Amino acid sequence: MGSGDYKKILDAMQAAGIYVIREDDHRILYLNQRVREVTPQAREGMVCHELWPDNCGSCPLLAMGDRRESRSVFYNSPFGQVVDITATRIDWEENQPAFIIMLMPHTEVYSSPYHRLIRVDLVQGSYDAVQLGQQDESWACTRAGETLDVWIERFVRNGRLHPEDVDRLRAFVRLDHLRKGLLSGKKVMTCTYRRWGRGGFRWNLLEVVPDSVDSGGNPRALLYAKDVHDVLREGLEREDSSIRRQELIRALGEQNFSIYVVDLDADLADPIRVEGQMQPLGKNRLLPWDNGLRMQIQNSLHWEYQEEFDRRFSLASLRHARENDGRRVELLCQRTVDGELYSYISVSVCFNQEREHRRYVVLALQDTDDRVRQEMARSQWDIQMAAILKCRYSMMNTVHLDTGLCERIDLRQASSTRDSFSDDYTQHVECALQTVVCAEDAERFRHTMSLDHIRRRALDTDDYAEEVCQYRTQEEPPRWLEQHVVYSRHAGEIMVNILGRDITNEKSSEAAQRERDQEKLDIIRSLSAMFFASYYVDLDADTFQPVTQLREVGEFLGRRAKYASGIQAYAEKFIHPDDRAEYLETMSIRNLRESLGRSRPFLAVEYRKISGADSAECGWIRATAVLVRSGSDGRPLTVLYAAQDVTESKQKEAQEHRALLEACQAAGHANAAKSEFLSRMSHDIRTPMNGIMGMTNIALAHIGEPDRVQDCLRKIAVSSRHLLNLVNEVLDMSQIESGKIDLAEEPFLISELLHDLATILRSPIQEKSHELRIHPPAVEHDAVLGDAGRLRQVFVNILGNSVKYTPPGGLLEIEVREKESRQHGYCCYDFVFRDNGIGMDEAFVRRIFEPFSRAEDSRISSIEGSGLGMTIAQNIVRMMGGSIAVKSRPGQGSQFTVTLFLRQQDGTAEAAAPSGAEQFSFQGCRLLLVEDNEINREIACEILLDVGAAVECAENGREALDRFSAADPGYYDLILMDIQMPVMNGCEAARAIRGLSRPDSASTPIIAMSANAFAEDIAASREAGMNEHITKPLDVPKLLQCLHDWLNRPAG
Repeated sequence: MGSGDYKKILDAMQAAGIYVIREDDHRILYLNQRVREVTPQAREGMVCHELWPDNCGSCPLLAMGDRRESRSVFYNSPFGQVVDITATRIDWEENQPAFIIMLMPHTEVYSSPYHRLIRVDLVQGSYDAVQLGQQDESWACTRAGETLDVWIERFVRNGRLHPEDVDRLRAFVRLDHLRKGLLSGKKVMTCTYRRWGRGGFRWNLLEVVPDSVDSGGNPRALLYAKDVHDVLREGLEREDSSIRRQELIRALGEQNFSIYVVDLDADLADPIRVEGQMQPLGKNRLLPWDNGLRMQIQNSLHWEYQEEFDRRFSLASLRHARENDGRRVELLCQRTVDGELYSYISVSVCFNQEREHRRYVVLALQDTDDRVRQEMARSQWDIQMAAILKCRYSMMNTVHLDTGLCERIDLRQASSTRDSFSDDYTQHVECALQTVVCAEDAERFRHTMSLDHIRRRALDTDDYAEEVCQYRTQEEPPRWLEQHVVYSRHAGEIMVNILGRDITNEKSSEAAQRERDQEKLDIIRSLSAMFFASYYVDLDADTFQPVTQLREVGEFLGRRAKYASGIQAYAEKFIHPDDRAEYLETMSIRNLRESLGRSRPFLAVEYRKISGADSAECGWIRATAVLVRSGSDGRPLTVLYAAQDVTESKQKEAQEHRALLEACQAAGHANAAKSEFLSRMSHDIRTPMNGIMGMTNIALAHIGEPDRVQDCLRKIAVSSRHLLNLVNEVLDMSQIESGKIDLAEEPFLISELLHDLATILRSPIQEKSHELRIHPPAVEHDAVLGDAGRLRQVFVNILGNSVKYTPPGGLLEIEVREKESRQHGYCCYDFVFRDNGIGMDEAFVRRIFEPFSRAEDSRISSIEGSGLGMTIAQNIVRMMGGSIAVKSRPGQGSQFTVTLFLRQQDGTAEAAAPSGAEQFSFQGCRLLLVEDNEINREIACEILLDVGAAVECAENGREALDRFSAADPGYYDLILMDIQMPVMNGCEAARAIRGLSRPDSASTPIIAMSANAFAEDIAASREAGMNEHITKPLDVPKLLQCLHDWLNRPAG
């Protein structure tokens, strides 16, 4: 197509003024018909600034640069209106570089005339007038150098603004509000207000749009002020029209190219704006919606969106949405115009409030193609940046420096569910200082993160800056957090983003690395401290070079450089004569060459070093030669000679050797003591056994002599008790050594404990004609809590020794004193036992508590004993937190003082059990005795029959279970159960009985009667469901007392 054809087309465009100028000198090459009509004096060949000289300041060529196109808006008086002017690079006739300039009427939201059109700098606030209206002098007044806020305040005072609209207008024209709105992508911002005019207050509209002229600096905007009262008044004639016009004003603020008001009752649509053109008022323009305009819009959409459009915007769907929630309905879709490429649009519906039963909606179509495609173009970058931020940071804060607010986004949430929330930044910092930041880091956090500091740093930032604040939290253990403050300037405005993350793991890794580095440094320092001298030796050159050495050695060796002569002189001066030969042989060049290699990289020798003139003071040195470098043939070339002081290790080695010898000797002594113990125990056990067996034979031989038989039986009983005491002491010692002995805490009276002690030892004391003197207890608190049985065992051991080792007619004393105790709720007591017996020497007193220890004294060789009594006593007292002190002299007697802390009782102690034998009667009681040993069964039956009980016997657990199951409930009052039995043992039988579904299976007492006397045996019997555990040989009074307690227990 030739230029002539182009000129015909351009002349036909009557609404646009078009002209073409050269690129080099801006002379006019072409003017279309519209320009010739407006400016008759225009002609080709003129320079363009001669055409309209008053408007050169707004020419788009000023910001053209290297771009292909530039736009501007200005008021051109020849055209009589505001115009959009576009300059585009082209090649005109004969490829002449040129610009085509097109002037089009500026798109207006309303047809109302402008009172004022100004261009505003959104950063500085300065403005210049593009058009000044003549209708109102208050609008026409401008002053050079004035800022927008000053002009608005003057307008408020002079323009007689309605009081209710003053605050809203002031807030709207704030520079930060306008800048934020327009930079966020809004095409227009509007504000309505009332101003005093003709006949009273009139409605005005203030409209702000971005300035399309690139100023090359701060962002700018065009501000339009217009009177829209008449437009609104025409619409107020009918209520429905009024509502439509109000909705229209709101919709126009969104820059929609098509707007329809749909009557949901009449199924009619009123086109307000269609494809950017306002439609004339009138009833004749109402068109059907569902089968008319909706279908027309739907058919223009891409086929993928047509079904969804029908689902959302059909008449039925709109009615349903209106009746249910009345919320805004939106759809982002694509449409085509005249078969061209598809573009993105947004379809939205707003619902009105009901008025006199009329229902309608406003449907608006907005062109969003540029925004959507820009977002799509940025999406990949945004995804990449989001991934980077998410993988490194957990929280992002954007600080608005002008308002002091911050927007917070949790980056850990998925983008689809991610929420942002705003709050006051200073309050946020103060809250963090109070609840999150530890006190030690608070000052640093406050300095870096305060709003004042951020504002100062922002002012000092030209393009980009960063700050990092790391701090610990108040938790235990504390976490490490980091706030990364990023300052960046865009289009003259500074942006501040704070990225937060948890760096606890990084700090832990850093600490671990520092620790590893410190360990390496410590190793180096330790090696330096370990080797006090080191030399670098060249074996081929027979030279050495000191790296580190003692000063006295360095002074002695002087400037010697030869290795062989150096070690010879050193050995003669500093090495003990007995060690010189070995040292010189080991460290000789010949031996180093023969010995060192890949399989043996070092060798060492130890020697004694003479200290000064006194050769008697020797320390031990270890000299080590380490292979450093070998030749190609493997022959050693250089070595590192290092000397280390090993005196301490040698001394320790000697000590350990002596300790080992002592341990061997102690083990030998222990084995000897055990051998002696076994020998003595063999003697001590055989002695009562001999008495038992001998007296039994004598009784059998004199069965017809009652007195003789009774005497034998008494002696048999004495020997049996002695034998039982030996066994019990061995078992107690075994339990103490294995840690299986437990202490009880039961109430008892100290006075009663002393009374029991006298009763237990009354017989042996009387046999030796001793006098037992028990001093009245000097105590304030007689009732205490503790293990009276174990205390009794300790005191019987101590007092029993006094009885045995005091010659006949001796004096035995017991004294109890209460001392001051600093432990709340506890009393301190000294139990003192004195005798005037044979006493002990100092050597034996020191080992009296050792196991198996007995004094080597011919006077006591015939006295029975295991050598464990005092060991057991001391261990029990220590377990109670007490101590035993011993004083003794040979021939003068001994004194044992037992110091104990016993807890006070809260109330009065219960009455102690009577010390004498009590007569029991079990008439009417039926007992089941389960015992597999016939003799033990016979003994137990005889004891029980003597106290009036009816006894039935079973030989094993299975028989006992069968008998109990076959008997009526309540038939047996109590069961005595042996543990180790054939067929079914006692624990199994007890569990089976307790598991029976009969009323007496859980309530019938079961008493274990066994030779198993360890703590774990007692625990096992109780776990099996038995109520008590009595050990064999049977202590008849204890057995009868136990039976009495369980047979006479309260019901329930």
